[in-house]
Amino acid sequence: MKATSFLIFSGLFWLAACARKPLPASSGRSGDLNGYTEDLSVARPAYTLGGPKTTPAGKAAVAPTASPSTAPEPRKITTIGSAEAMHINRKVDEQLTIIGEKNRSIRYAPGFRIQIYVGNERLQAENAKLQINQNFPELAPYLSYNQPTYKLKVGDFMRRTDAERYHNQIKQLLSSAMLVADKVDVRRSLSIK
Repeated sequence: MKATSFLIFSGLFWLAACARKPLPASSGRSGDLNGYTEDLSVARPAYTLGGPKTTPAGKAAVAPTASPSTAPEPRKITTIGSAEAMHINRKVDEQLTIIGEKNRSIRYAPGFRIQIYVGNERLQAENAKLQINQNFPELAPYLSYNQPTYKLKVGDFMRRTDAERYHNQIKQLLSSAMLVADKVDVRRSLSIK
C-alpha cells in the first residue's frame, strides 16, 4: 500500500513540475523578448586600432564611448605582408622536408602478402615460385626456411584490397594460396599496380 501511494504521489509531483507555465505578456515593443530590455552600450569598452592614443602631456587619452545613435566604424582587416608570408612558407617547407626525409627512411611497414606454399618439400616450393614468376612477374617471391618447413610468400601489398585482388587470381592457379599479414617492403609495394 505504501509503495502504491508513493508511486502515485511521485507521479503527481512529476506532472506538476512538468506542467506548462504561462509566459509573461509582451509589452508590445518590437525587439523585446518577453518584455526584457537593457542598454549595455555604456558598459562596453571602446577600442581604437593602433593602441591607446596619447595627449601632448604624455597621458593616455580616454576613448570616447559610443553613443547608441552612432554606429561603430568597421574594423580594418590587416593582411600578412609578403615578407611575413615568405617567412611562414619557409618554415612550412622546412617541416615538410623533415617529414619527407623521415618517410623516405622507412623501409618496412605493416601490410599483406599471399602465402603460396607451406611444406617440407623444397622442390614443390621452387615449382610454385616458378609458376608465380611466369604468371605474375611484378610480385616479388619470398622463400623462407625454418627447419623443416618451407614457406613461399609473394607480393608487398600496403592495402588489403590490392592483396585480395591478386589473391583471387592466384587462387585459381594454386588452391593453397592464402592472404597473410606481414611486414612489407615499402618501395616494392609502390611498384605493384
